[in-house]
Amino acid sequence: MRIFFNSIIIQLLLNTYILWWIWSITSRYKLVRQIITALIGLEVAIYFSGFFFSDVFPLNVNHWLIWLTTTWMVFLVYFSGLLMGYDLLRLICLYTQKPLFGKIKLYSLKLRTLYLLASFTLVAAVMLYGNYRFKHPVVNHYELSVDKKAIGIDSLKIVMVSDLHVGILIGNDMLHKYVDLIMAQKPDIIVLVGDIIDYDLASVKEQHLENEFRRLKARYGVYASTGNHEYIEIKDEKKDEKINWLNDVANLTVLRDSVVKISNAFYLVGREDNRNEDRKQLDSLISNIDKSLPVIVLNHEPRDLDEEADNGADIALYGHTHNGQLFPYNIVLKAIYEVVYGYKKKQNTHVYVSSGLGLAGPQYRIGTLSEIVVLNIDFKKD
Repeated sequence: MRIFFNSIIIQLLLNTYILWWIWSITSRYKLVRQIITALIGLEVAIYFSGFFFSDVFPLNVNHWLIWLTTTWMVFLVYFSGLLMGYDLLRLICLYTQKPLFGKIKLYSLKLRTLYLLASFTLVAAVMLYGNYRFKHPVVNHYELSVDKKAIGIDSLKIVMVSDLHVGILIGNDMLHKYVDLIMAQKPDIIVLVGDIIDYDLASVKEQHLENEFRRLKARYGVYASTGNHEYIEIKDEKKDEKINWLNDVANLTVLRDSVVKISNAFYLVGREDNRNEDRKQLDSLISNIDKSLPVIVLNHEPRDLDEEADNGADIALYGHTHNGQLFPYNIVLKAIYEVVYGYKKKQNTHVYVSSGLGLAGPQYRIGTLSEIVVLNIDFKKD
């Protein structure tokens, strides 16, 4: 509810600001004013209707309602940001009583009109490219060495995916594409590190997305850990219903603060998300395992990388951040997380934070990318 009210306040403020800009340069074109005002009013009405009547609308209608309103929100932020930049320069010139660069009069009606049209075109182009980047994920390959013997295994190909966020916005078509791309890597093991389901389970069930998840196959299995979205309960959902669905229906093995020894060669540790108040400390999870064998830890939020490194994990895999998803939020996140995206070696631990494959909300990657991560691991030879 709080997110809804924050979003609507932002929408109202930015829509009003953009309307003010348009009205200030279209005094001679009343029809233009009326059309644009009506369109913006329609978008706000759609936002309200999607929030209050989503239970009434069918899935495909909700999909397009959410897509439209989240798209408009992204457009609002970038477009109004550019207009605010212009107004800031205009105020500076007004204060100093000097034109920009000594000759550019920013209060000129013609210049303001050209700037508005150029800004609109630029934002539209960037968003089109951002949507393309989301719909065309990349496959990033990394070669890593672990100085431990994995009995009977010289090398291991891990295909790692985070933040699928399947549901209303990311449905059958996109998930089918994702699964095809994952399986094309010929993985030895597949790991999904949290936020597999977006907000609601109902849309997942309605689309029978379990059929796509069941296509995931690998020699050593398909495993998952929980993310914060697995703990978001919507409407009539019961506690742990999403996780149970992933385990029992989608045929994923969700490791919830648990350890599995695979082929007597290496350990896979799946940690609960931070949202679980009963989440265990890593040292208690692995206190009784044989640490002479490789230890791979699946986590979600890269909040404390030292915990995995200090406890002797050989590989620690994370998601959650989306690398900010939209520029410049990726820059902001660098002040919050030690690693927002990519690879880092901490002590003897290989750390990787994925930018994610799917997205929560707006279907755009601006300054970031959607990715599948392939880790080619070489173990110590006899």
